[in-house]
Amino acid sequence: MENGSRLSVLLIADGSGGHLIPALEAATALARRGARATVWYAQRRQTAPLARALIEEARRAAVDVDPIPVESTAFPWGRLRQCGRLWRLAQRGFDAFSPDVVVGFGGWVSIPVIMAARLRRISCVLHEQNVVLGRANRWLTRWADRIAVSFPETQRALDGAPAVVTGLPVRSRIGRVPRAEGAARFGLDPARPTVLVLGGSQGARALNQLMMTMVTRLTPEERRTWQVIHLTGPTDEAAVADAYAAGGVTAWVAPSFVEMETAYAQADLVIARAGASTVAELARCGKPAILIPYPFAGGHQRANARLVEAIGGGVVLEEPGATPEQLLSAMRPILADERLRGMMGAQVRRLQCADATERLTEAILDIGRGKGGSA
Repeated sequence: MENGSRLSVLLIADGSGGHLIPALEAATALARRGARATVWYAQRRQTAPLARALIEEARRAAVDVDPIPVESTAFPWGRLRQCGRLWRLAQRGFDAFSPDVVVGFGGWVSIPVIMAARLRRISCVLHEQNVVLGRANRWLTRWADRIAVSFPETQRALDGAPAVVTGLPVRSRIGRVPRAEGAARFGLDPARPTVLVLGGSQGARALNQLMMTMVTRLTPEERRTWQVIHLTGPTDEAAVADAYAAGGVTAWVAPSFVEMETAYAQADLVIARAGASTVAELARCGKPAILIPYPFAGGHQRANARLVEAIGGGVVLEEPGATPEQLLSAMRPILADERLRGMMGAQVRRLQCADATERLTEAILDIGRGKGGSA
């Protein structure tokens, strides 16, 4: 078991990229260390193309990845009914393969599985991606043998709980692709300033609207020199592409994209939400950002964004209230000054934990070996 052999680990994640990506990265690393790794993830109506690609990659690395169909509901009794179903699923799963460690990556789906594990005295680890603990992880903290966090600020707020800073695992190719390869992938000029617009796996209507209106305010010089890579989500692709074409701006527009390492390679400035995975990828790549936090995420994205801004790695615009004029005023000095971009990129790199996957994997193995103590 010293190298992970004979150790069985169950990792439970919400189906969104911010939860699923670190779970799959950790599971793949565990499998390479000789552990038996199984990932359960909440599967909603549609799995994003990036998530599908990552799932297939993990399966090729001998990770068992099993979807758990869940229903989107705003009604508490509907959520409770699904929790009961997940509890029963966990009990059957534990009878079938008896995990040594269960790892929760946040989201309500982790609650019944972690609680079922504790009832059987199975060791439990939580991983928190954001600066501020999510509701599920906050509630489960008392039941965990180890809490792995992505930021030192989170550990300090846990007030003595058994926490370790592991960082947030990101895909291995992020930050390791040369700019020329990125430019070639999108048919762009590697010498021209390029903006990457990300709205998360489902896109962000507010970001799309801001960019479409912002284009109409550009100067002739900006229209000639700026380039854009814009991932719109499934609904706004045509409208966004038309807006760039009408404004005479060179743009590559798609609803989603799998090879994100090439997009980051070409980007000089990133405009995005402030999910934890986005922040970790910005830190890996050293890219300055304008962050517009999703306002309905319990304040988690706002805290992530404010951390980036506090160290000088980005600018935060709040939604609602963000205007195209504010966005353009934030973009212009960054895109006009290569030295400023370099300084901001160096600052955001301070948030990077280059060996996050290895740290998280070791924390899980430590608990499996009995070195983690008890919460």
